Amino acid sequence: MRTMWLGVGAAVVALIGAGLVAAGPASAQPPCGNFEVWGNGGGRCDSGPGPDGSFTRCDTVYVLGIGGTNCYLVPGPPPPAT
Repeated sequence: MRTMWLGVGAAVVALIGAGLVAAGPASAQPPCGNFEVWGNGGGRCDSGPGPDGSFTRCDTVYVLGIGGTNCYLVPGPPPPAT
């Protein structure tokens, strides 16, 4: 029984350590409104507009700790009709 608890304790320590290693570096950018509760959540973040009005949008989704981020270019408005 004691060996089982030692194994469980070692697994917990390994999981916590893996979470600390997997965490990305701190960023100086302002937060984008992403949220996560018990491994579920997500959000959307937009970059500043470019000279043509286009910008980069990133959507983040997590369900039970599994998910990721998808970034894509959003085109600017069409040029005015002449």
